[in-house]
Amino acid sequence: MKKLIVIIGVALLAFSCTTKSYKIDGSIESATDQMVYLKTMKGNELVVDDSTMMESGKFVFKGSVSVPDLHAIDFGLKGDRIIFFLENSEILITGNAENIMASDVSGSKTHDLLLEFNLLQEELAKPLMEIQYAFQNASMDGSLTPEMEEQLRNEFMAENDKLTVSVVDFVKENGNSVVSAYITLTQLANQISFEELESIVNGFSSSIAESPFVIALNEKLELEKKTATGQDFMDFSHPDKDGNMVAFSSVTGENYVLLDFWAGWCAPCRKENPNLVRLYTAYSAKGFDIFGVSLDRDRNEWLDAIEKDGLTWTNVSDITGWENPIAKIYGVQSIPTNLLISPEGKIIAKNLRGEELAEKLAELLD
Repeated sequence: MKKLIVIIGVALLAFSCTTKSYKIDGSIESATDQMVYLKTMKGNELVVDDSTMMESGKFVFKGSVSVPDLHAIDFGLKGDRIIFFLENSEILITGNAENIMASDVSGSKTHDLLLEFNLLQEELAKPLMEIQYAFQNASMDGSLTPEMEEQLRNEFMAENDKLTVSVVDFVKENGNSVVSAYITLTQLANQISFEELESIVNGFSSSIAESPFVIALNEKLELEKKTATGQDFMDFSHPDKDGNMVAFSSVTGENYVLLDFWAGWCAPCRKENPNLVRLYTAYSAKGFDIFGVSLDRDRNEWLDAIEKDGLTWTNVSDITGWENPIAKIYGVQSIPTNLLISPEGKIIAKNLRGEELAEKLAELLD
């Protein structure tokens, strides 16, 4: 009988060790009684997971998460918000109603790691800030020469490269934490090579495979593979400025075609357009074409930009901005973005602009 009790006790202990949950104890000084909401990120917006009434500045949330994730606690009356990494642990949030967003979060090792990274990044960014200040001061007092500007730019790029290397080292050293996946997605994904990104993601622990950040990174890698050099282009049809559906394949097969993602509101895009006009004029008779996909939301702004910039090649748009389905299948996350397609329908280069594009066209067509 004693042995049976011991066995049952051990089983209950094992069960209690594997049952994981969180408890959030909040204490906000000088706060009025109000509804408090626990929210999580779904897609691009925060949605309510739970809510409770805060009384005398106190509130409690209980539950469980399958993997640590970014959450927010919203305070309804003033719209204040505390953002933190929630994990299955005892979490204490303390603060003051005068500055709720400066509240202290303790008890979450995941959140502690994020704070550690923020301090590291702040330290590493100091040289970059000093270079920016030097540039601004020289610009204001008129002492900025072309030579000085080039020197400061080179110094900035060198320091930025150092920062990127340090961030890469940090995420690799902490590959078992969703914080590394979060940092990789939000800071590194568009700065490092496909090979390095793939290496980082493959190095993540299987314990964080369910993290939305890891899932998003794997989706990004799949998109990158589809649009890597050597891959076939993905065909699509879209309405032109007259409302006629135009297939991208209608302009491929004979010429080198630049698939250009842009928008009338995008200053860097508009700055590049004169270069595209110049190259189109020089090479259209030799086998070069351009197919523009606009991420505008205002039809008039799109059409006005086409006319003002003199874009005589095919331009299409469904006026849905970043919801544009073509931009999504090509993994476009910033504009301008472009892909150069060969007459054989292969992607042969990505994001060539200015002199780089001119040199590539000269190599192919002159």
